[in-house]
Amino acid sequence: MPTVPFQDPGATRLSAIERSDGIGRIVIEADRLDSTNRRLVETGRTGAPHGTVLIARDQTAGRGKGERGWFSTPDGSLCLSVLVRTGRGLREAAQLPLLAAVALREAILAATGVEAGVKWPNDLLAGGRKICGILAEAACDGDGDLDFAVIGMGINLAIPDAGFPAELRDRAVSLATLAGRPVDRGAFVEALCAAFDRWVRLWERQGLSAFAATWTDHALHLGRVVRLDDGDEEICATLIGLAGDGALRIRDAAGTVRDIHSGEIHSGEIGTAPPVAPIPPHLHKTHMGAFS
Repeated sequence: MPTVPFQDPGATRLSAIERSDGIGRIVIEADRLDSTNRRLVETGRTGAPHGTVLIARDQTAGRGKGERGWFSTPDGSLCLSVLVRTGRGLREAAQLPLLAAVALREAILAATGVEAGVKWPNDLLAGGRKICGILAEAACDGDGDLDFAVIGMGINLAIPDAGFPAELRDRAVSLATLAGRPVDRGAFVEALCAAFDRWVRLWERQGLSAFAATWTDHALHLGRVVRLDDGDEEICATLIGLAGDGALRIRDAAGTVRDIHSGEIHSGEIGTAPPVAPIPPHLHKTHMGAFS
């Protein structure tokens, strides 16, 4: 069995559970970390194998999109990162946040019965409120090629409505609230590892086509006119679907079809347009860059 060097003297509990192979072959759980993504990138640099999963019961410096903070509580949140080593390149690895959303949605349905929708580029929502966020990062070797990717997921597992800050209560919700019952943390992690492993194996063989249709089936705002901020400007656009590389294909107000590699859909649809669909973000070729 592979071993993973992981030191955290500040953790009051640290365990490693080994499986045969694939996602979840090694699961490391710590009581308290600053960021599971940051710590798993560090561990990946030491040679941690594909499929290593790092979980923190409490995360003190979790990040969302664009360096925003991520709210979590020790008993109500699941903060988890997955290390993926792939034969696919840096540009294709930018599709991993989409894959993670598909796997997360599958695990949520299996473990809780809750039907979630995917909001491009990296959120899962139910009833218009966020239940999960995804942040993927890439670590490159000295030649600038992909070494490995780390996909972080923050799940609102059991936070009661009153447990969210006032500014989040109408925008976030937990799986336990939606399901109307407690959610078993261990069973959920098992379901997520199984789903993630299955989709990664398919993606390795088939690329984006392995999961694009499934992602599109559950994507929010398809065929809708929304406000989209691509980092340079905010525009009203119709979401058409996924481009061949996983970018978001849109039609702007002038009728021009464009592919967007990063950005954000703001809440509130503008209207309806002829049927179409969405995408993921792009990855900049840096020593360690966010898929965003």
